[in-house]
Amino acid sequence: MSLVQKLIKKAFVTNNRHEAASFLISACNRMKLQNKEQIIWEINSALSNINLDDKIAPQARYQDSPETLQRLQMSEARVISLLSQLREEQQKSRSSTSLYCDTPETINRLRQCENQITELKKALNISQEMHLKESALVRSVMQREIDKLQSHFNRYKQTAQLKAHACHLEIAESRQRLNAADRLIKTQHEARLCAEKEVAILSEKLQQLQSEHLANVEQHISLHAQLNRTLDELSISRNMLGSHIEQWQKDK
Repeated sequence: MSLVQKLIKKAFVTNNRHEAASFLISACNRMKLQNKEQIIWEINSALSNINLDDKIAPQARYQDSPETLQRLQMSEARVISLLSQLREEQQKSRSSTSLYCDTPETINRLRQCENQITELKKALNISQEMHLKESALVRSVMQREIDKLQSHFNRYKQTAQLKAHACHLEIAESRQRLNAADRLIKTQHEARLCAEKEVAILSEKLQQLQSEHLANVEQHISLHAQLNRTLDELSISRNMLGSHIEQWQKDK
């Protein structure tokens, strides 16, 4: 969209007739070097999406700059002063018509006052027009800054929401990991207690088996000793029986 189309759109959007006139004057000044077809195309393009029947809500007003207000006040005060002087001179001339006729000096002074008033009115109109242009420019710049800040704020808000969502997900995941670790620690603790109980039972069984083994070993040693004694006794008995047999054979 060209600058001319933007100015025309702004002129139809605002409800302030001075601002609308300022926008249209700026648009016309920029279309001086264009031909008729280009001007028609610019206006049609600018008014394509504008409903002229709807009433647009007035946009935000911006305060005048101190320099502009001061110039307007000075011009208005000077016009009021000159109008007062003109009225005084007219009253004097009317009151003195019965006594004497207007002198050339008085007529010249009146003409000078009228010329000054005319010049001041022109200057005041120019100052007002400049003031409207400055206000429109300030409002356009401020609106761009507001739109830019709003865009930055929306992006920052969206980024903050995404970061907050990511933080919530990370916190939830950390809590799940913590709960899983707590359950694992609890399970490991219970398993360790069960293992300690099993170790104690196995230790008791081992001690019992060791005691039984020692008893069996002692019993085995005792039986072995008894067996050896029995064998010794049997050997002695066999030897004695052999000698008796030999003696019986000899005696036979």
